[in-house]
Amino acid sequence: MTISGDSSRAHLTMSMLGSLMMTTTVILIFLMSVSTSQVSAYNVHEGIARSTHIYGDRAKKPQEGEEVHGVGAKIKLRSEALREGIAVRMKHLDHHPDSPLFQKELTLAERIHNAVKRSNKRVEGFKNIVQSGITPRGVEFDPSVEVSVKSSYESPLSASPGSYIMTITLGTPPQTKTAIADTGSDLVWLQCKPCPVCYKQNDPYLDPSQSSTYKQVSYTSNSCAELPQRSNSNGFCSYRYSYGDQSTTQGDLATETLTLTTTTGEQQKFENFVFGCGHRNQGTFSGTDGLVGLGRGDISFPEQIGDLIGAKFSYCLVDIFSSATDSSPLLFGEAAVDVGNSLDLKYTPLVRNPAADTFYYVKLKAILVNNQKVSGIPTGAFDLKRNGQGGLILDSGTTLTYMIQSAYTPFLSKLKSSIKYPQVDARQYGLDLCYDLSKDKEPVLPTVTFQFQGVDVVLPPNNVFLTVDEKGTACLAFAGTSDLSIFGNIQQQNFYYLYDVENERVGIAPVESCAGLDDSPVRHHPMFRKDEL
Repeated sequence: MTISGDSSRAHLTMSMLGSLMMTTTVILIFLMSVSTSQVSAYNVHEGIARSTHIYGDRAKKPQEGEEVHGVGAKIKLRSEALREGIAVRMKHLDHHPDSPLFQKELTLAERIHNAVKRSNKRVEGFKNIVQSGITPRGVEFDPSVEVSVKSSYESPLSASPGSYIMTITLGTPPQTKTAIADTGSDLVWLQCKPCPVCYKQNDPYLDPSQSSTYKQVSYTSNSCAELPQRSNSNGFCSYRYSYGDQSTTQGDLATETLTLTTTTGEQQKFENFVFGCGHRNQGTFSGTDGLVGLGRGDISFPEQIGDLIGAKFSYCLVDIFSSATDSSPLLFGEAAVDVGNSLDLKYTPLVRNPAADTFYYVKLKAILVNNQKVSGIPTGAFDLKRNGQGGLILDSGTTLTYMIQSAYTPFLSKLKSSIKYPQVDARQYGLDLCYDLSKDKEPVLPTVTFQFQGVDVVLPPNNVFLTVDEKGTACLAFAGTSDLSIFGNIQQQNFYYLYDVENERVGIAPVESCAGLDDSPVRHHPMFRKDEL
């Protein structure tokens, strides 16, 4: 089944999105605690080692109003309305003026170069994770030893932080914060008082002493055992979480009450949601207040509220060159499914990698340029190997798409043979291939098709090339790498992605514009008004 990102993109209509914002709007109050027990069973499926995670008693659904504890019983469900969904707005770190990292004095080329450099570091982090093998859980660390550049690489790793931010509100009474939304990691954490080693942020640090629902997690809890690194701090759980670019967060594992506000104004409070209260944090988080992990691990945000949202979430990434006030919708629950059904989603299977169980892997069969298959790509170039190497990851936090070099070389050669415009030195942008399009008002560039299992995703030129300056220079938004491949966020722009984790699949559909959500009833809710974005 082919889905195209050209002028025939499906429109996000008013009726289609009416149900979306019957969905809850989020004043996300992340208050966190889950006792997590995980059983990993490794099965061989179509020649690929898969990790099937069984989260406690996930199959047993809690009754209305029932107090539930432990994994699988992650939250107390009080309203069937919440099954319809939760909605959040994401903003790009480099390009949205509300981002704490936005620098208006930078040129477009400089912003893109910064995003590419961050993306390159993130890919190296991904590779370090895979190369280190199955991530150990509950490894002890010495909190008296400061993390250095060397020691951070010797620690269990998560990917470098991503490209989008979201606003969340934590505590009782609420404290509003801005955090990175990251599909490449699991832990949800914020900088907390006291903060002797913290990077600069615009907002005040989260103050646990001002919340009546804040609780530290016991060292003997299952949640603590799920951490890659932990330490016993007078019977409570301390954590250290390292990222592939050598960024780290260290602090207390704690719980709070997660509060959501529906579009009807009803507040829903959920107790015991696990998060990290970070007291020693350093690295590339600068300006943000922390990070919301959206990966596949037990302590990630979607896994903790899995029973609430049916283990489903979606996003639709706006074009980074669109209006400065545009944000990308992030939906959880049935609203994500309803919008997807209206868009005629096509699904491709998710694949588990035991060596990197946080990531969302899919199966890529072939690549086409202008509907012609790229020759010279070795058979199985994108297959996930039994040792955890290879495969292709869907990731919203990586700017470019990275192909394993044996596939990238013939792909690049095929593209060059299809384009007749004069080339420009791409090194100044940190990229591989750039063209001068200034003399053509309507340049013609090739389409690229990714043939996933069950879905052909046809990328229009805007998802293949980046306009990097006002002179008319366009550069390829792809790069070569080793060990694995990653499908990045430029290629995902103006496509709707539904992560149906419960059924181990991802749905994909093209849309006219992800920014079109602002033309729906969604924008009338206070959270989505442009003047409050």
